[in-house]
Amino acid sequence: MIKLNKGHAPPILQQKSAEWTRTVMDKLAGGEEPTKADKGRYAHPEIKAALVAETHGKCAYCESKVRHIAHGDIEHVVPKSVVPARWFDWDNLTLSCDICNGRKSDFHGDHDTFIDPYAVDPEQHFWIVGETVFPRPGCDAAALTERLLGLNRAELVERRSERLKGLMKLLEVIERTVDPNLKGILQADFAEEAAEDKEYAALAREVMRMAHAKLGHAAHQLA
Repeated sequence: MIKLNKGHAPPILQQKSAEWTRTVMDKLAGGEEPTKADKGRYAHPEIKAALVAETHGKCAYCESKVRHIAHGDIEHVVPKSVVPARWFDWDNLTLSCDICNGRKSDFHGDHDTFIDPYAVDPEQHFWIVGETVFPRPGCDAAALTERLLGLNRAELVERRSERLKGLMKLLEVIERTVDPNLKGILQADFAEEAAEDKEYAALAREVMRMAHAKLGHAAHQLA
């Protein structure tokens, strides 16, 4: 999980969110079930496209490239069933994979029980050792979030393991490369692997921090 920044609300939501919210809230207040059309307006293509753009087509929680294999679910950070007033609130919408979305379900937590990647920097609350995500010591919210979402479910561990192997191979090539120009190109390629649009960027950033620490230690020993 990495920090996400909220983009501008798409025009359709700026124009219609108040009206759509009022329709749902009025029907609920009157004991009437909103129609499927009433409830599903947040899935408008313009809204979905904006969410895909701001998450780079990744699940906001597990960082899997959702769009490679599925359309991706529009996720309400604060469940719409719990707080209907936020049904069409742009700041409450993101993109997730169906598994994270299903596991989170109607869970309604605060910052003491759930890591919201828009509100805090997840890299300050989780650390990654190998292909496994761990809560940082004393961070109950990270521990609860990892359990709730299953951030170490077998499929994710397998995908992160493959990603880790690729990163380590690239590091090995960089270390063996003598030509300074080629080494510089490879180092730039490695740095690019930690960009926010890359799958499992948090893992790549942790590998990069470890590599820099190792190089710094080696340079200190040679000094």
